[in-house]
Amino acid sequence: MNDSFIPQKNHIEIIAELNDKGKRLDSFIAEQNTGLSRNRIQKLIKSGNVIIDGVQSLEKSYIMEGKEKLTLRGMNSFFDDEIRYYPQKIDIKIIYEDKYIIAVSKPPRMVVHPAPGNRDNTLLNAVLYYNDKIGFDRNIRAGIVHRLDKDTSGIILIAKDCLTRERLLLLFKERKIKKIYIALVLGSFKEKAGLISIPISRSRKNRKMMDVSVIGRQSETEFKVLEAFSACSLLEVCPKTGRTHQIRVHFSHIGHPVIGDKLYGNKESKSLASTLGMNRHFLHAAEITFIHPFTGDKIEIRDEIPEDLRKGIESARKIYK
Repeated sequence: MNDSFIPQKNHIEIIAELNDKGKRLDSFIAEQNTGLSRNRIQKLIKSGNVIIDGVQSLEKSYIMEGKEKLTLRGMNSFFDDEIRYYPQKIDIKIIYEDKYIIAVSKPPRMVVHPAPGNRDNTLLNAVLYYNDKIGFDRNIRAGIVHRLDKDTSGIILIAKDCLTRERLLLLFKERKIKKIYIALVLGSFKEKAGLISIPISRSRKNRKMMDVSVIGRQSETEFKVLEAFSACSLLEVCPKTGRTHQIRVHFSHIGHPVIGDKLYGNKESKSLASTLGMNRHFLHAAEITFIHPFTGDKIEIRDEIPEDLRKGIESARKIYK
């Protein structure tokens, strides 16, 4: 998803990046996680509700030049009825809450928000049951301002109102929200800490994956080794940028894939996950730190490592001393 995706009431503004050059307009919009099917996107374009740099565009086959500003208007009337979200009684763990913000511990195997193929039982369905006021700007993304992959557990921030969402989105855009993950990766490191600085773009072969690419967006990931085993390493990871699948792509590229990663792992890392009794990739969003956009207080939120990952660590200590 494009980091410049800023939902605003009944319309969305998207800033294209240079590496979006050459993409068809409808394909580009489909990548932005708006919740619209390809058919609805094409209807949105045909109806004149897509504005590019202030000019109405009616051609779905328009080829992106990169750096354009798109406005998608009238989103509510074009949103897919079958994935309109609704409250569901699902147990969730609230780890922080104030007048403006909720922080939730997302369990593994839960999708963050409804989309084709995952229309219910999502984190958003659960949060709406907990607090229905979060359903403002219905049919876009409500108060959710970032996401985690389905099999990644950990902290998700949710805004309680539109202004809070806009301010949190700005903090993310300005890289003023620090996130720390705990990861178990294949192999060992000579150094106890490091920085991975490698550009990433969406894969041309598989649109569900990301690739290292010279024309991609600059991406940086800091890490330090918390504990070293003979076959794997437990890391504290701090992504300095927020690209899709960034941590997983970076560590796979340098030969240390996340244990259990089905998309970016290799045969050895997948086999090791089985040995450790793990049924998902070992990645947990453990900490988030930021300055509160209204109170000015420093907010530090932590989420303990889930039981399945703790058992994985214990197994690594026993088997790979």
